Amino acid sequence: MTAVRPGPARRTRPLWWVGALTGAGLLLAAYVGWPRPAAATLSGDFHALRALPGGTVLYGQHAGVARSTHGGRTWSAPDGAGDAMALAVLPGQDTLILAGHDVLKRSRDGGVTWQNQGFGNLPGTDLHGFAVRPDRPGTWYANVAGRGLYRTADGVTWQAVSPATQDAMTLAAAPGGRLYALSMSQGLVTSPTGVDWARVTRAPAAVAVDVHPVSGAVYLAGPDGVSRSLDGGQRWETLRLPEGARLVTADPQDDRQLLSVGESGRVYRSSDAGRTWSPNRCGGGP
Repeated sequence: MTAVRPGPARRTRPLWWVGALTGAGLLLAAYVGWPRPAAATLSGDFHALRALPGGTVLYGQHAGVARSTHGGRTWSAPDGAGDAMALAVLPGQDTLILAGHDVLKRSRDGGVTWQNQGFGNLPGTDLHGFAVRPDRPGTWYANVAGRGLYRTADGVTWQAVSPATQDAMTLAAAPGGRLYALSMSQGLVTSPTGVDWARVTRAPAAVAVDVHPVSGAVYLAGPDGVSRSLDGGQRWETLRLPEGARLVTADPQDDRQLLSVGESGRVYRSSDAGRTWSPNRCGGGP
């Protein structure tokens, strides 16, 4: 590979237009050749993506949580809070839960700071999936690697629900209590209560699952891009990105607003429920 050597710096000359208005002068300046902002991209392990009300987006990976306050256009560095396999929201509150390998933390300020939640009586600390029931935010679910699904009503005392999801990597909860998980051996599986699970046979291949907390729409990210089901997984619509998808999330207050991370790490946005997508462009602060 041949290295590209930078040439001599070129001066960018401004073009000035001066327009006269009654009683005042208006000075307008435009610069020729101003570079187009680069597409926003993420790197790391692509564990979790969570949109919050007001445009804040959180991205979870091994090195912690990266935060964007501009809808995913720019991102802070990972905060070192822990291996963020899952990011869950308590609806109607500013409270978030971070769960992963040897980590279970709570944030009360939208992910700016994190405090240890404690594992209570969970039989393990390697959490591969965590979800909060959106219509009952006091009900939490933790998927313990090699052990299965556990439920709590107080965040301290956990009750075993089912071993069926012991090889699952992600977990999502819908209004009404239905749960979804991505199993390494079966693909997408679902349960009305968390006890008995069934494979969703028509679901496309996926690496991440998310459920909208109000509409209950189910989203999958996978090699074909983003897929959506509005009927609990019976029928699926492909919302094609220009590439395969690693993660997807929807605005909790408006499910027409979608964000997805492509296989390249590029961040895409849709404002029309996934009919069209455009790459986010860098700009502003984190």
